[in-house]
Amino acid sequence: MSDRQLPSTIDYSRVLPLSIPAIAKRHRYFAQNGANFNFTGTREIRIPVSSQSALLDAAHSFLEFEVVNNAAGGATFGPDLAGGMNFFARASLEQGGKVLSRCDEIGRLHASVLAPCQLSSGGVATEGIKGSRRSYNGGLAASIVPTPAGGVGTSYVNQMHNSDLYFANTAGHRFTMAVPGGLFNQDKLIPLPLVNPNEPLTIVLEMGNSIDAGCWSAAGVNVGSLNIVNISYTAQLIEVGRDVIEQFRGVQDQMGGQLVLSGQDWEYSTAAVPALTTGQQNLRLPVRKRSIKSVFWVAQSNDMANTVPALADRGLLYSLSFAGNMNVDTWGLRFGSVVFPSVPIQCWGDVAPGAATVIATFRRGECAMNLANAFGTLGWQNPTGTLSTTTYGTATVGLADGDNGDAVITLAPESGLSVSVCPFGVSTEAYSRAIAESGVDTSTLSQETHLQLNWQPGVNSGIEAKIVHMWVLYDQHYFFNRDGSVTFSN
Repeated sequence: MSDRQLPSTIDYSRVLPLSIPAIAKRHRYFAQNGANFNFTGTREIRIPVSSQSALLDAAHSFLEFEVVNNAAGGATFGPDLAGGMNFFARASLEQGGKVLSRCDEIGRLHASVLAPCQLSSGGVATEGIKGSRRSYNGGLAASIVPTPAGGVGTSYVNQMHNSDLYFANTAGHRFTMAVPGGLFNQDKLIPLPLVNPNEPLTIVLEMGNSIDAGCWSAAGVNVGSLNIVNISYTAQLIEVGRDVIEQFRGVQDQMGGQLVLSGQDWEYSTAAVPALTTGQQNLRLPVRKRSIKSVFWVAQSNDMANTVPALADRGLLYSLSFAGNMNVDTWGLRFGSVVFPSVPIQCWGDVAPGAATVIATFRRGECAMNLANAFGTLGWQNPTGTLSTTTYGTATVGLADGDNGDAVITLAPESGLSVSVCPFGVSTEAYSRAIAESGVDTSTLSQETHLQLNWQPGVNSGIEAKIVHMWVLYDQHYFFNRDGSVTFSN
């Protein structure tokens, strides 16, 4: 009888789940390399995060900072769709001089892909509070005068850009946001006591060009017109006893001297598509990872020569978020010799000026569903955020090829106009299992990866050269080593 295992309902030797004494507390970490940051001055912000006795709950921690508009001549502006990310060109995580993760064009990633695809209308409303996105703020200088209740006044207010009057000159706004990067976006507590206190984990943010942060009321704004001050990381810490820390070290010893946390990170690359490109174009994606989960891309021109009326610079447009489809008919990926998916994704083809776009308007569904798959959200009720027939692949006069102008009218959105975004994405796990069991491995076999774009005969990519921005989402494992170092594998 003693050798038998009793059912749990009558096994009174089983007690409550194991717990440990712990205290939750908040702690602010400040930048170690200055207090005032600017694109033309100190543009890199470094915030070390360390503790000898507490675990970091990154899921309930956030960055907070103030952005001050110091543009000469009294220029005002409206921030783009990325909230606090509008102001950063790069986000990294470092430890002891080693770069553990890094994503370039982080502001563009959030403005053109993540924000429009992942925020519902309710999320946009909240982002109006913490990220100064167009919500229910109307066209007032909201840094001074909030919009009164009942004063919304504009239909589809959540699908429109800020007015360039929104951010008053010499005024500041408070922004809050999560820290980007895989280590800070997974559900396990980060064991800070296992990290060498002389080489702490360091959040590194590099400011971007002020012209790109939104739409300005005047041309010629200086690239350093925005300052970031009072930046801090508000951390949720779980204080535990020394015996718990020693247990962690014991687990490290049992696992070969390492504790492993797994997350997903981004890698960025870019390529050019010349004006009037036809046929097929293969854009190199120089990424070597063992588990590529999804690929996202957007295409947009920075050429102002064809805007009507002529615009002096891209600061007068919402240039971070705006993109188009380059009149592409089908697209896909190529890993080595394998075309993925085997049947290319149908785009919405010829949307050049004068073309018959009525049918093309209703051919966005396949791209939208592949985009939803790339986020793993196909089964959700609203799998693609705020994308709609008024926002997805659109310009001010219809469907968008990504040109800023076409010698007839300016196509990219200006102050207070409807949001115009055009993200593309595909999941590497949504198709043939013969290709990969967990994403695509381009590292082991050193496979060349390409984004493959196809145009119909007689159709071209548009009258302006395009920049194609590409981001790869991949699995990354972080190893907390017995010597206090942190390493990674991807």
